[in-house]
Amino acid sequence: MDLCTNCGEKLNESSRFCPNCGSRVAVDQKNMTSTLETRLDIKKNRSKKRLLVVVGSLIGLLLVISVTLIVNDFSKPDPNSNVTAAKTIDQSKDKDIENKDQASHNQPSTDEKGHDTSSSDYFLPASDKKVMSEEDVANLTKDQLRLARNEIYARHGYVFKSEDLQTYFSSKSWYLPDQSFDGSLNEIEKENVNFIKAREDSR
Repeated sequence: MDLCTNCGEKLNESSRFCPNCGSRVAVDQKNMTSTLETRLDIKKNRSKKRLLVVVGSLIGLLLVISVTLIVNDFSKPDPNSNVTAAKTIDQSKDKDIENKDQASHNQPSTDEKGHDTSSSDYFLPASDKKVMSEEDVANLTKDQLRLARNEIYARHGYVFKSEDLQTYFSSKSWYLPDQSFDGSLNEIEKENVNFIKAREDSR
């Protein structure tokens, strides 16, 4: 049996009011407890669901950010690879230039008649294109100066009357005798002939 919460009188289970003080009988404690527990369980379940939704949303957001960063990282060009490629291209260009320079150095320079002017067979390889200076002839003896002067004519294929000159130039691979050559020289050659002759006479 329950007791009245106001006066402590014993109450029947069916009583709604206390027969002693007339106070309203309180609701059954067991029912109250079970109702409260049910309400608390519902609230807890709702809180759990909300928490799960929030946590799930955060995990999903983190996954999206991670995937985006990974995709962007893969799609970015590697600056080191670009630098390496650029260096490789520059090096290949440098090698091409070196090879061309090497080839041009290896090819003998020729005059307008196709004679090899880089050959050591010449005393003055550029005497048909460049005005000679004291420095060019400083180390030549008097006999060498004579050969250097006549070398200018020999380039054109002049046939020498002097036997020693004809013999000397005939031994050169670049000398091609030309009976039709009349002794005409360009202005640079004429100046060099006079310059060398003057040096011959002074020695």
